[in-house]
Amino acid sequence: MTVAVANLLTLPLGATPAHETRESAEVSALVAAAREGSQEAFGALVTLHQRVVFRTALAALGTREDAEDAAQEAFVVAWRKLAGFRGEATFRTWLLTIVWRKALDKRRARLIWRQRTVDSGDDTPLGTIDQFAGESPDPERAALAGDLARRVRDQIRQLTPKLRDTLVLAASGEHSYDEIAVILGIPLGTVKWRVAEARRIVGSRIHER
Repeated sequence: MTVAVANLLTLPLGATPAHETRESAEVSALVAAAREGSQEAFGALVTLHQRVVFRTALAALGTREDAEDAAQEAFVVAWRKLAGFRGEATFRTWLLTIVWRKALDKRRARLIWRQRTVDSGDDTPLGTIDQFAGESPDPERAALAGDLARRVRDQIRQLTPKLRDTLVLAASGEHSYDEIAVILGIPLGTVKWRVAEARRIVGSRIHER
């Protein structure tokens, strides 16, 4: 694990990311054209959103291969259901809700398969946190943080799925708390509580050692 994991206890999570909080004119026009049947417009929407869709799936699944599969499935579903999109949320949030559900379906299926074959341990998507990080830190800093990162990872593994998923989504830097609330289908206050509680639990357990 890298420094990114250890920094989960101190990073200011929950700030609104750089993406637009309202639908841009470009996206609105593309959505309107795609709803009329334009595959070219929908292809442009895929290009605009493929990164955040992939990273949202990665938060649930933890492996690139599974995340890519879930993202592809989500775009297929979005194309089929686009006529029913009414704009209650932004297209981005609507799309991320679809990919999150697809990712959870895939995660449940993977867990069931493992339980039927051989118990391979906890199916926790902790690799995602490192993959969300940007450039690698310098070697000296990485070495100093290595032990703490491992301990943080172990403690995140022990969180309940609800706390763990909310924390990883927030840690991705891709989503505001408002967006996470819609994706998970929970109140905004619950998102804030889960992130704070997850960090409190991990922090307290780390300091006990």
